[in-house]
Order: sequence, then structure tokens, then C-alpha cells
Amino acid sequence: MKKSLLAIAAISAFASAAQAQSSVTVYGIIDVGVMGQTNTGNLQQGSYIVPSSLGGTGASGGAYVKPGTAVGGMGGGESQSRLGFKGSEDLGNGTKAVFLLEAGFNPMTGSLADSGMAVASKSSAQMSGDTSLQGQLFNRGAYAGLSNDTYGTLTVGRQQNLMLDNIPEYDPVNAQLFSPLAYAGSFGGGGLTDNSRVNSAIKYVWKSNGFNVNALYAPGGIAGNYGIGATSAAQVGWSNSKFGVQAIAQHTNDSMNLGLYNAGAECTTGSVSAAGTVSCATATVPGVTNTYNDTTSYMLTAKWEATDKLGFKGGYQRILVGTPSNFASVENTPSTTGGYAITTNYAGTYNLQRNAFWLGANYQFTPTIKGSIGYYDVITPQYGNPQTNYAGLGVCQGGGYTANTAVSGTGVVNGTGGACSGSQQYYATMVEYSLSKRTNLYAAFQATVLTGGQRQTLMNAAGSTTSAASYSVYNNQQTYGVGIRHMF
Repeated sequence: MKKSLLAIAAISAFASAAQAQSSVTVYGIIDVGVMGQTNTGNLQQGSYIVPSSLGGTGASGGAYVKPGTAVGGMGGGESQSRLGFKGSEDLGNGTKAVFLLEAGFNPMTGSLADSGMAVASKSSAQMSGDTSLQGQLFNRGAYAGLSNDTYGTLTVGRQQNLMLDNIPEYDPVNAQLFSPLAYAGSFGGGGLTDNSRVNSAIKYVWKSNGFNVNALYAPGGIAGNYGIGATSAAQVGWSNSKFGVQAIAQHTNDSMNLGLYNAGAECTTGSVSAAGTVSCATATVPGVTNTYNDTTSYMLTAKWEATDKLGFKGGYQRILVGTPSNFASVENTPSTTGGYAITTNYAGTYNLQRNAFWLGANYQFTPTIKGSIGYYDVITPQYGNPQTNYAGLGVCQGGGYTANTAVSGTGVVNGTGGACSGSQQYYATMVEYSLSKRTNLYAAFQATVLTGGQRQTLMNAAGSTTSAASYSVYNNQQTYGVGIRHMF
């Protein structure tokens, strides 16, 4: 009997040791709620044909939702919903093998999180922003590597840009749909959204006694020139429980910037009669365009925990988006990305500059109630030409590209009209109520004020897409919502 007990104890000890040496964790977030937004079109979380009483048909076909106030489902108001797997294996001497696989998804539809531009090519104009997620299975991250207690962590695969890594800790209102830093991936991408997550990236992270040094490099992978399509970034900083400061520099050659190919719809003359009969013409094939640009960005962030309850966060980012270095070498590659066909490659023809400033505070009113407030100002100096499609409206062209057939071997020319000069100001606030360590309720509000060429347009009536009368220009927008977030 004693021998049996000893054997059982030995087996149990061995199993415990094996589990301690290797572990896999399944984790995730589900964030759902209801939101409202002014000066918008369609918040519907699925495609449908717009009733004729609510929309018009442009010259190129397709249903357009007249701008107004909309209320709809909200997926990921505070955090993007996700499902992930991460693990490590103890190799001894303070060294571990590590990996991560993480997929973002839309809890309102059950589908993988996708780029807004892909959604918009369907039968209704979805009011959704572009993201770095383009239908990949593990769109938020997929990497493996080695970690050492002394020498840091080295990983290889699809990984977040260093700026995207840094933003959550230094964004006063860190909510996906209520902070421009969290919503617009261009800040995390160092200028362009698609670069906020980098494929084939080699990433190094080291931290000791509060100091950190991080680096990222992604080779372009094209023969003859190692610089084509390459991304490089470096970060230094220091932080403790009271203070923190980080400085980051990032550069990408020939960065991709995806956009709509067919702003019309799959149902080019779709309509719904008063009796509810659906009419749909021959579907068009969804596609995307790609504009190549060189991007350079610098970010400086700081935080200060003034008291146990009150903390301040702020930062500055300078973004430079210029003409591509190697357009002749990359204009025909790739032909697809994230499962979507690229119909045309363009070369960026302007030099865009942006200066973003932000400052805000967090206050822990009670152990379960936290309030956040933030102000963000994104200033765009003069660049670009007037939008020819919106004649007389005085808004930014938003393009700044030349087709590859016109650019190959001839160089590019900067825009000189200056129509894009203006600013984007955001006022955001959020209140969180913790039900437990893993579940919280939240209510948030964001007011957006646009000036100059940074004002936005929405098509509001049937007519020519080149007619100013077919568009409304708006200089403000309010977004508000309530939701619940559960982490597991």
C-alpha cells in the first residue's frame, strides 16, 4: 500500500513538473453594445439593399445612404473582440520558447474582423473605417520566438508595430470607437493603417530596471534590393509605477495603403419597393486599390500617476507620408492581399505631414468606477489638390495618386493646391463600472470637430458623382454608446 501511494505521488509530481515546463493559454475578449452617431450613413452590421426612400443612386450605380443620425449595434466599443492562443515552454536557464496566435472577430455578425473598405464594397455603404485586418485567420498576430530573463525576447511573424504596442498605455481614453488613436490605425502604423501590423517582422523587446529597448525589422523579400518594402522601427523608454516616457521612430519603404475599387455596390441598381420586393442588377466583383507611399513617423509619449486615484497621459506624433522609393519594382506585386484582388496599384504623389497632440486624465472615483477624459488635435499643414469629384466644396482630394501606367519610369509630382490643410479635433470621455475583474460596463462619448480641407463628405442624393449638389459637407460628428466587455 505504501509503495502504491509513493508511486502515485511520484507520478503526480512528474505531471505537475511537466505542466510547469510547458503551458498553453486560451484567452479572449467579447465586447458588445449599442451606439449612435450623427452625420453618418449606415451602422447596420450586415449588408442589405437601402430602401429608395432613404437613399439615392449615383451615376456609377449603387445605393447611397443619406447622411443623418443612426443607431445600431456596436461591436468592440472599448476593445476589439478577439480569441487567442499563447504559450511557452521552459527550456531551462531562464529561457523559454513562446508563441501567439490571435484572431479578431466581429461579435455582431460572428465573422472575422475585416477591413472597412471590404465591407463597403457590398450592397450598402457601411460606415466603417479601414483597419489592418483583411480577412486573415490570425489577423491580430501570429508569431513564435525565444524569451530570456536577461537578454529579452526575440519573435518572428505577423506582429504589431512598436507604435501600436505603445498607444494603449499612453492613450487617456483607450477605447476603440471613442479615441482616434485606438480607432484610426494610421497612428499605430506610423502614417498608414495597413502598417500597424507588420508581416514577416523580426521583433526584439528588452526591459531591465524600468528601462526598455525595442526594435522591429521586416525585410521586403524582393530580390536585388533589400530596402524595397522594408519596415524598421526602434524604441527607447523608461517607466515605473508613477512615471513613464517612451520615444519611437519608424520608417517603411513602399508601404501599402488599401482603398475601395468600386464605391458602387454589388447590386448596382438595387432598390426595395414599398411592398418590400428586392430588385438587384448584375453584381459587380468587389476589389481594392493599393497606393504605395514611403512613411516616416516619430512618437513621444509620457504618463504621470499624480495620486493613487489621478493619472495624466499625453503624447505627440509627427507623421510624414511621401512618394514611394521603389514604385517601378513593386507596382505589380502583390496582386492580392488578405484574400481580396488588387485591381490597380498607384504611386502616391504628395508629401503629407501631420502633427498629432493629445492630453488627458484618468480618475478612479471608487474601486469599481473609473472615469477617463481626453483631447486630441491632429493638424494637417498644406498639401494636396482640391477634390475634383466634389467641385466647389473645398475639401481634401483624399487621393494624391497617379496610376501606374502614367508613373512608371517617369517619377511623380507633389500636389501643390493645398486643399487638404485643416485639423481634426476630438473630445472624448468614458466611464467604466467593474462588475468583476473580468467584466465591466461602460458608457462613452466622442465629439469630432473638422476644419478646412479635413471636413468630410457624404453622398446624399441621386445624381452625378462629380456634382457638388450630390454631396453634403459636414464639419462635426458625435459618437456615443453603452456596452459590456468580458475578458476570459
